[in-house]
Amino acid sequence: MERPVEKSAAPGLGLQDVARQLELSRQKASISYGQLSAMTGYSKSTLHRALTGKRCPWEVAEAVAHACGVKLEEATKKWLSRQGQPLPTQGKTDPNSVNTRSNLQAAMRELLAASGLSLRQLELRAGVGVLPKTTVNEVLRGKRTPREELLLSFVRTLGGEHDLSAWAAARQRALRDPRVGWTQSHEPMHLTPSPRVLSVLGDIDMSEVNCFAELVDNTIGACAEAGAAMSTPKVSITFDGGTTQRWQESVVIRDNGPGMDRETLTRAVALAWVGDASRAALGLGFNVATARLGSHITVRSARSNSSAWTVLKIDLPRMARSGEWTMPVMTQEKLESDDHGTEITITGLREPWRESKGRMLRERLGDLYSYPLRRGTLVIEVNGRQAPPRLPCIWAETRAVPRRGGNVNAMVKIDTTLPDAAFCLDCRHSSSPNSSVCSWCDSYNLTAHKRQVKGWIGVQRYLDSSDYGIDFIRNGRKILRRDKSLFTWENSDSLTSEVEYPLGLPTNRGRIVGEIHCDHVPVSNTKDDFNRESREWRTVMGIVRGEGPLRPQACKRYGYPPNDSPLARIHRAFARNDPGLRCLIPGDGTRAIHAKATEWAHLFKKGVPEYQSDEIWYQAALRHDQVRVSGESHADPSA
Repeated sequence: MERPVEKSAAPGLGLQDVARQLELSRQKASISYGQLSAMTGYSKSTLHRALTGKRCPWEVAEAVAHACGVKLEEATKKWLSRQGQPLPTQGKTDPNSVNTRSNLQAAMRELLAASGLSLRQLELRAGVGVLPKTTVNEVLRGKRTPREELLLSFVRTLGGEHDLSAWAAARQRALRDPRVGWTQSHEPMHLTPSPRVLSVLGDIDMSEVNCFAELVDNTIGACAEAGAAMSTPKVSITFDGGTTQRWQESVVIRDNGPGMDRETLTRAVALAWVGDASRAALGLGFNVATARLGSHITVRSARSNSSAWTVLKIDLPRMARSGEWTMPVMTQEKLESDDHGTEITITGLREPWRESKGRMLRERLGDLYSYPLRRGTLVIEVNGRQAPPRLPCIWAETRAVPRRGGNVNAMVKIDTTLPDAAFCLDCRHSSSPNSSVCSWCDSYNLTAHKRQVKGWIGVQRYLDSSDYGIDFIRNGRKILRRDKSLFTWENSDSLTSEVEYPLGLPTNRGRIVGEIHCDHVPVSNTKDDFNRESREWRTVMGIVRGEGPLRPQACKRYGYPPNDSPLARIHRAFARNDPGLRCLIPGDGTRAIHAKATEWAHLFKKGVPEYQSDEIWYQAALRHDQVRVSGESHADPSA
């Protein structure tokens, strides 16, 4: 019975042409069709049809080449050389030359042909469901454009890990191909930006990382409003260097959020440009972030049930020159009917962006969004690589040290619910719980807003001169990273301040850390700090560190009651850095081994399995006590 053969298009060149060279290889090897059938598992009729060029699937061609002792790419090169055609450049497929959909498909076919893999082998190598051969076949034949995830998996499976950003950028250029369904079917938007918006765009000094974080925040907010029906929010950031690789000339920020239809998108952008802070707007941060990154912004969005993308083009230099604040509104056909989300393309980057800065951005975003990233409720990719969450290297909650009054655990959890506030649905600010009118915009459109302070204060497994302090998080994003302001007590009576931590040896090195969630506290326009004069922030400070000093003797001196806040409890138990289990500091029996503990922390951050728990640190602290006690047999072990 004839073995069934799947229909498959040639990934690179015409297989009928390659078949002729394979027939020559069969004749040269003196292999009959009967022998070839036994070697390949295909029937003689199937092989005859393949080698005469009538029907030659890629899988059959590969099997024949293997049986004849030649590599398929070698047979292809021999046939091309006989025809006087250029040879394929194996391993040198250049994604930077891709500008159209046809270019992209040809480059993918060339990459697969150079690998010598069949579609079936490619599917097996990638893993179940990653690169279905039917889907890849349709992409290579030009019937569909690959999604970014499929393209990057395709390249990664074929050994192109270092070229992922270039391939992702190539796909974006192909999607911007003017021959792919662009029409200007709507009247352009006419805007009159408020003076506040224009002044903010010129004056606010927002870091590049915070600009990207602002756009990530938009995705998180949109997915949260869409509810449980949405998949895990994902944001992909891709830089494109065009024909050069030294500097990146544009960046594309794409998400898988619910997207917006034409009416919603134009309204959101319009409201953002007139300074409206309502939830219907993209927010002032969108204008600041995109304008700080570059001068030409294209926004493309669609819902899953929309028939096409809505595209807005914002040309800031043209607007400034002409004084006419108009934005073209266009549509672009969808390549996948159920595709959705928002894509922002920024060209004319204001600051040269080296390709190597992609790693820095990936690490910083992994730090800013470490909480949702490690919980699996957010995915961020930069140039095709996922941003890893920054994990806290802390002692386990179950570890404890003996102190007067009982043991103190190495972590104190915080979970305090406050009375609901009156939240304005128009300006997004909070007022006092019993307010009937918004104190910011005089709106009556208020709703009850839950307020909660939760998180933990703990102890790091190593000392550092800067890598310690408290992270304060709002809606999943760290507004303050390793903040040390809570370690200073502000004496309101004498208008002086006193640093309370770190004070012990080694000087100026700390290990108290924490993670506090306070979504209700207002932040600055650039989201790099909280409004520290607000009632909400002062309430959080009272919960986390208390009203008085952290040190018991200082509380007595200044007339404050004992401070039993979470930070004060951790401070009393772990302010000292003495080696041994009494302070949870690794030692060698004589002294603390801080340098070694830091080396172990680096291995923790690299993901080395045996350093993920605190057991190695604990055993080092335990051995210190055992060595010290054995050398001083008269000592009290409980001291």
